[in-house]
Amino acid sequence: MTSDEEELNRLSVRAQILQQQGQALQGQLEAMQQSIADLNTTIETLENLSKVKDDSRLPIGSGVYLACQKVDASQVFVSVGAGLIVAKKPADAEALLRKRLASINGAFENAQRNMVALNKQLDDINNTASALASRIEDVRPSEG
Repeated sequence: MTSDEEELNRLSVRAQILQQQGQALQGQLEAMQQSIADLNTTIETLENLSKVKDDSRLPIGSGVYLACQKVDASQVFVSVGAGLIVAKKPADAEALLRKRLASINGAFENAQRNMVALNKQLDDINNTASALASRIEDVRPSEG
C-alpha cells in the first residue's frame, strides 16, 4: 500500500468519525430547538395568564387542555431541578424561564458554530481525499 493510499484510508476513518459527531450534534440541535419552542410557549402562556377568566381551558401539554372553573393566576409551580417544585409569582417564573431560554439559545448558537466547523472539516477532508484518489488513479498502470 502506498503512502497516498494509507493517507486516503486515514482520511476515510476521520471522515466517518466526523460524520458520526455531526449526527450526534444534529440530534442535540433538534432537542434544543424543541426546548426553545416549549419555553417560548410557556412564556407566552405566563404572559397571558392574567387574562384567564372563569371557565377556562389551560394547556397541559401535547394538545391536552384542562377545564378550570376558577384559576388562581397569582402563583404558578415551577420545577427547579432535582425533583423540587416551588411556587412562584408568574412574573418570577417568566424571568426564570427567560434565563433558561437565554442559556439554551447560547448553547444552540455554540452547537451551530460547531456544526459549521465540523462541516468545513468534512469538506476539507473530501477535497484532500479527492485529490489523493486522482493521484492514485494517475499512478496505477492502465490495464488493457
